[in-house]
Amino acid sequence: MTSRSKNAVRGYETEIEKSREDSNWKKAVELAQQLKSRSPQHESLAHFLIGEGKLEAHLDEWPPTKENIERAQRELSEARGYLTLATDEAGKRAGVALDAHLLLGKLNYACGGYDEALKHYKLAELNTLTEKELPVRSLRIVAESYAIKGLCLEQNTVPGSTSRFKQAERESEMIRSFELASDLTLLYLQRTGSGARAGPTLETALQRVPILHIRAGRLQNAIDRYREMLNAVESVSTQALRLTLTRQLAEVLMRGVTGQVYKAPEKLSVAPPQGTLTRRRDEYVSEGPWKPKKYAAINQFVPRNEYEEVVLLLLVGEAMAVRDAVLSQSEVFEAARAHALRNAVAVVDLLALAATRWGQLCLLLESLERAMKFSFGCAHIWRQRALATAAAAPAPTRPAPPAPHSHIAPGSSLWNAGVRAAGVARRATPLCPSDAPLRLVAANTCYRMGWIEEGIESAEEALTIEEEQNGPMLARCCLFTGIGYQMKAQKTNSRIDKDAANDKSLKLLIRAVQLDDNDHLAFYYLALQYMHLGMLNEAMDATRSCLSARAECGGGLRLAAALWSCACAGSRGARALAAARLARQHYPAADWPLAALAALQLTWETPEAALATGKELLTLVNSSESELETEHNGYAELDALSDSQHDDTQSNRDGASIRAESAGVYRIERALSEGASSLSTQRPRAPLADHRAHAWLLLAQLCLRLGRVSAAAGCVSEAAALTPFSHLVLYTRGLVHAASLEWEEARQCFQNALAIHPTHLDSIVQLGAAYYNLGWLGLAEKALREAASLEPSRADTWRRLALVLAAAHDPGAAADAAAAALALHPHEPALHLPL
Repeated sequence: MTSRSKNAVRGYETEIEKSREDSNWKKAVELAQQLKSRSPQHESLAHFLIGEGKLEAHLDEWPPTKENIERAQRELSEARGYLTLATDEAGKRAGVALDAHLLLGKLNYACGGYDEALKHYKLAELNTLTEKELPVRSLRIVAESYAIKGLCLEQNTVPGSTSRFKQAERESEMIRSFELASDLTLLYLQRTGSGARAGPTLETALQRVPILHIRAGRLQNAIDRYREMLNAVESVSTQALRLTLTRQLAEVLMRGVTGQVYKAPEKLSVAPPQGTLTRRRDEYVSEGPWKPKKYAAINQFVPRNEYEEVVLLLLVGEAMAVRDAVLSQSEVFEAARAHALRNAVAVVDLLALAATRWGQLCLLLESLERAMKFSFGCAHIWRQRALATAAAAPAPTRPAPPAPHSHIAPGSSLWNAGVRAAGVARRATPLCPSDAPLRLVAANTCYRMGWIEEGIESAEEALTIEEEQNGPMLARCCLFTGIGYQMKAQKTNSRIDKDAANDKSLKLLIRAVQLDDNDHLAFYYLALQYMHLGMLNEAMDATRSCLSARAECGGGLRLAAALWSCACAGSRGARALAAARLARQHYPAADWPLAALAALQLTWETPEAALATGKELLTLVNSSESELETEHNGYAELDALSDSQHDDTQSNRDGASIRAESAGVYRIERALSEGASSLSTQRPRAPLADHRAHAWLLLAQLCLRLGRVSAAAGCVSEAAALTPFSHLVLYTRGLVHAASLEWEEARQCFQNALAIHPTHLDSIVQLGAAYYNLGWLGLAEKALREAASLEPSRADTWRRLALVLAAAHDPGAAADAAAAALALHPHEPALHLPL
C-alpha cells in the first residue's frame, strides 16, 4: 500500500508539473486538491499549488494593470490565503515558502500594494539568489519577481529629503532588477519554444531597461542593452517583441548618435572546435546559467558605423513586419490586419527617414513595393510610395542650365522613372483628397515629363484644396500653377491661347509673390514672365527681389545678366559680365555660367576672351564626365540650379506645329539618315554627350565670330560625333555653310534641322536668310513671317523681313517691319535666355 501511495503521489506531481508548464491552471488546481486529500503530508505543497493556480488563472484573464486593481483586490483573497499558508514552517520544510513569497509579491503588485510586494521579495531574499539552473516554471517566477520588483521601485515615490546617494542606489537596484528580469525572460522563452508568451509584465521589463538608461543620460548603455537583447537567439515567442526592440534601437541611433560618439558593436568570440574531426560548430554562446543564448558565428556580420546598423535594423524589422502581415480582407481579421499594418508603417516611415538622409531611396522603394501586397487602400503607404518614387527619379547627370522642367527623352532611364512616379501619384491622389503637397509633387513630375496639361490639372487641384482650407501651401500652389501656364504659353503656337496662358501665369505669379514675399522662386518665375512679355523694368525689379531673398540663386543671376545685357543698357554691360562671373563663382561645377559668360564676352569684351571661356567650358565638361556618378537618387526639386527653363534651341519638344506638315516625312528621314550614316563607327553615347556637344557648338559659333570657318567646321564635326540626331548640329552646320557663302548647302541644313524640330526659331530665321540670298524672296518672306508669328518680340526677324520686303519692292511693308525692328532692338538682350 505504501509503494502504491508513493507512486500515486509521483503521478500527481508529474501531471501537476506538466499542467504548470502548459499554463493549464484549472487542471493544476484540481490535481493539487486531489493531492491534498490523498497525501496530507504534502499539504503545504498543495496549498502553494492551489494558490498559484488561482492567482495565475485570474491574471491570465485580468492582467496586472492599474485598471484591474479593484477587481484583483476582490477576487484574489482566496489565492492570498493559500499562498500565505504555504509560507509557514511546514512550507519552509517542504521547500515552497520562497516561491510562495515570490508569488505573494506578484499578487500584492496586482492589488496595488507595492510596498507589501517589496516586503515579500525581501523575505524571499531575492537579491541574494544564487544563479543556477532552474526549472522552466521557476525560471518564469523568478523573472516576474525581478520585473515586478523593478516596477514597484519605479511606482513608489522617493521622499524629497532622500539623499542623492540613496536615490542613485535605488535607481541602480531598479535597473539591475529589470536587467535580470529581461535576461531571465529571454532565457525562459528560448527554453519553452513556441508554447509560451512573455506577458505584459515581462514585456514591460524587457523594454524598460534601455528607457531608464536614456533618461539617466547613459545613451551608450541603452544601445548596448538593445544589442544584447536583439543578439539573443530568436524563438517563436520573441518575434513580435524583437520587431519592437528593432524599431526602438533604430530610433535611438537616428536621434542621438553621430559618427563621433558612435561605438560599433563587438563581435562575440566563438570557441575553437575540439578535435580535428569536428565538423559542426554551435552558432550561439551562453555566458551563464541566467544569461540567454546569443548568436555567435564566424561569418556573422557586424556593422561598422551607425548608417550600416540603422539600415540593417530597419531592413530586418521590415522583413519581420511583412512576414506577419495579414493578407485577408475579411472583417474577422480586421483588428489583426490593422495591427500588422501599423507595425509595418512604423518601420517603413523610419526607413524613409534613413534612406532619404543617406541617399538610399532604392531600399525604400523595394520596401514600399513589398508593402503593396497588404496595404490595399492605405492612403499613407501610397502617399509614401508616390513621394519616394518622385524623389528616386534620377536627377540630371550634372548641374544643367537652370531648368526645372527640361524635356526628358522617351525611353531613357529618366523617362521610365518619371512615368513610374506619375503613375503612382495618379493612384495615390484619390486616396488623399485633401493633400495639396502630394499634388504639387505630381505636378512637378508631369512638368519634367513634358505633360503640361496634366501638371496644370494637378496644380489646380492643389490650389483649390489650399484655397478652401486657407492652408500654408497656398503661395506654392499659385507658383506651380503659374509655372504650368508659363510653360503652356511657351509651347503653344496659337496667339490667342498664348496670350490667355500668359495672362493666367502672370496673375498667379503675382499672387504667389504677394502671399510669400520671401520666396526667391516665385520672384524668379515672375521676372521670367515679365521678360517673356517684354516688361523689362518690372523684370529687373522682380530679379532684384529674387536675389535679395536668395543671393546665390542661379536663375536670378542669369536673369540679371540677361537684363543688364540689353542693347539699351549702355555701360551696364559690365554689370552683366559681373553677374555671369558671380554665377560662375557660386557654381564652379556647372557649365551654364561659362556659356553665359562666353555669350556676353562676344558683345562686351573681345571674341578672343569668349573663345578662351569656351575652351574652359569644354575642359570642364570633359573633366566632369570622368567623375560622373552612374546613379543618383536625389530630389528632383525646384532650387537654385533648377529654376528657369532650358534654351529653346536646346529643346527636343514635340514637333507637332505649324511646320510639321510642310517639313515632309522625306526630310525627317534624310536628316536622321545623315546623322546615322556614321553611327556604326561611333563609340557608345556618353552620359554627358549633350553637354559636350553644346560646348563644341558654342565653340563653333565663337570661331565663326572670329572668322575661323574651318575651325568652326571641326567643332561641328565633334558635336555631330556625340549627338548625330541633334537639330542643333544641323543648324550650326548651316551657319558654317552660310559663312562660306554656300547658301544651297546651308538651306538644306536648316531644312533638315526644322524637319527634326519644326519650331526652332533660329533655324526658321536662318532659312529665311538663305532663301533671301538664293533670290527666293517669296519663300524667304513666308519663313520670316512664320518666325514672327511664333515670336513677335524678336528684332532680328523683323530686320531680315524688312530686307526681304524691300527687295520685293514693297516699301510700305518694309518700312513697317523696319520700324518694328527698331522698336524691339533696345529690349533685346545680348545674352539670349531660354524664352
